[in-house]
Amino acid sequence: MTESVEQHYGNDGIVQRIVEALTQSGFDMENLDPDVLAGADEFHIGGREGTIQVASAININAEHQLLDVGCGIGGAARFFARSTGASVTGVDLTPEFVGAAIELTNLVGMSGQIDFKVGSATDLPFMDDTFDAVTMLHVGMNIADKDQMMSELARVCRPQGTILIYDVTITKKGDLPYPMPWSSTPQFSFPEPVENYEKAAAQAGLRHIGNSDHYDLAVKFFNDPPAAPPIVTLGHLMGPRMMQMKDNAAEAVNQGLISPVMMEFRVP
Repeated sequence: MTESVEQHYGNDGIVQRIVEALTQSGFDMENLDPDVLAGADEFHIGGREGTIQVASAININAEHQLLDVGCGIGGAARFFARSTGASVTGVDLTPEFVGAAIELTNLVGMSGQIDFKVGSATDLPFMDDTFDAVTMLHVGMNIADKDQMMSELARVCRPQGTILIYDVTITKKGDLPYPMPWSSTPQFSFPEPVENYEKAAAQAGLRHIGNSDHYDLAVKFFNDPPAAPPIVTLGHLMGPRMMQMKDNAAEAVNQGLISPVMMEFRVP
């Protein structure tokens, strides 16, 4: 399964494509605002708005350490660092994403506040009780073993720490169209109902604080695009296949098969 995830997401030249697009549009690469990357580095339903929803629910500040699991090329991690002041570590299974995250973070002058590592959500490369909070945006759909996933998130989070998960969840029975943004085939696709996350969290000893369903955000994201598209997009991240993935995800949302849900848990 690890190989399938790496093959789905892994592709070379991510930073080169982004830099070329920005350079051709006249951006000063020596003084680049991180926000200009949002169209490409927020790889989840709702994009930046989804990230803002998660950031607003995290009660952390400059004294805290945050782990972002499944960080991709670092968009959410950079936003969390800027909006909370916390020190942020991003971890992702795909080496190409981690390499791009490091390069882009250096490019926008934020490497002193954020670091990135290659690692799996089911075997996190950190000691117990390392972080004050943990976030995970659109990762669980790649993970079959939700019990192990939740156990690892709980293990690395300190007592009284918050775990926030913003994932695509199954809302009614039906066949999803593939490829989807998180998997090219159903063989390695594991979206599940919210209840399965809650059961896995309870098994890991976590206290469930509450959920918020962001279906309206998903409908707007797929059906009401901005009048002026961003300079860099998810196509620069995933290549030309991204268009079909996005269309399929939009179809699943419009049919009511899936919805992004934010789940909050607390470590006792």
